Amino acid sequence: PACSSDEEKKFTRPAYSYIALIAMAIQQSPSNKVTLSGIYDFIMKKFPYYRSNQRAWQNSIRHNLSLNSCFVKVPRTEGNEKGKGNYWSFAAGCESMLDLFENGNYRRRRRRR
Repeated sequence: PACSSDEEKKFTRPAYSYIALIAMAIQQSPSNKVTLSGIYDFIMKKFPYYRSNQRAWQNSIRHNLSLNSCFVKVPRTEGNEKGKGNYWSFAAGCESMLDLFENGNYRRRRRRR
């Protein structure tokens, strides 16, 4: 019945690329910057599918952050922010989702043949 369908949706892989998931996490932050652990937390809270097999997808998130030029590391300011590691934010010119995704659509694009 309805319960099994809800359960299936919960554990079905979302139709979003890792780049889209990272962008969502950054955009949801009031300061438009978020730590790596903040990105992980956002993804796991919003998409239950990612609560399992964390090592694999977290490696993909790190890979996408380091290779995509729209994401930049922002160092923590001295004394004001506790914790370790950097923040991640959008590079200049990439702040808008329209720059990253057609019409703000986060969903994966279909492959062209």
